[in-house]
Amino acid sequence: MTAISAEIKKLLTQTNLVVFPEDYIAVYLPTGIKTIPGEWFRPDTTRFAAVIQEPKLITMIVPLRKWLRMQNMFEKYDVSGPLKAITFDVKLSLVAGAFRVTIASALADANINSIPISSFKRYHVVVPKADLPRTVKVLRKLFDSGKKKPNGKSRKS
Repeated sequence: MTAISAEIKKLLTQTNLVVFPEDYIAVYLPTGIKTIPGEWFRPDTTRFAAVIQEPKLITMIVPLRKWLRMQNMFEKYDVSGPLKAITFDVKLSLVAGAFRVTIASALADANINSIPISSFKRYHVVVPKADLPRTVKVLRKLFDSGKKKPNGKSRKS
């Protein structure tokens, strides 16, 4: 991995890792389907979900339990999972792109497949459930690397 700038290191040390407890699934639907139920996106019942519509495909990341209840609404679909969703709880600034690249590079270097998802204020990754323990270990090591002084000694809190 390339050297990490001081600004990104500072962001990494300020980042709280949030792993949602629910299992998720990636659902691939053709366009022209029935309306996607609003229940899937109600904040009081859904902590995390994503929908991406492209010209010939709709991709959704939704809680597995919701998909299992409603999958019979759709005639054609493909799925991938189970997955886990991780949010990086940090106030991002204009260096958000470099922050995302740093996270993606660390996961790729560890051979962890991930789906990056960015919202206006947060960055998220979705990883295979089986890779979650290793993912958390890699990310915590990355976050801790921002706390070390150049000579390798940790700062005292």
